[in-house]
Amino acid sequence: VAPITLDVIWDHFLARHWQQIVPEISLPTFLTEARAVIQPELPSTPERFQNLNRYLWTERWMENYAEAPYLEKVLSGMASRRPRLAALSDSYQDFTAHYHQFATLFWQFYPRMMAQAAQQQL
Repeated sequence: VAPITLDVIWDHFLARHWQQIVPEISLPTFLTEARAVIQPELPSTPERFQNLNRYLWTERWMENYAEAPYLEKVLSGMASRRPRLAALSDSYQDFTAHYHQFATLFWQFYPRMMAQAAQQQL
């Protein structure tokens, strides 16, 4: 469950600091543009992925990830839907207990990842 938790945590910091990271476009505008690109491709994806996308867009998941308490709802929801992911329900407490350490790691990780992506090294 750690990779899932980290994905949600990184999304939190990205959403929370979007204007600092990508000042030239607001997060809602970016998401609207991203959705316009992604949606035409969805019919060729598995049905479960299509259903997930419908939910993610209507719930404005990425925008809501900026608020830490929303992550508790997300992680608990995943844990309740999938018994093998039950440990996710406890990961929010770890997130809040170590928030500043995660923030530091995000600011170390994200710029390097973006540099590698720009150089097509990912």
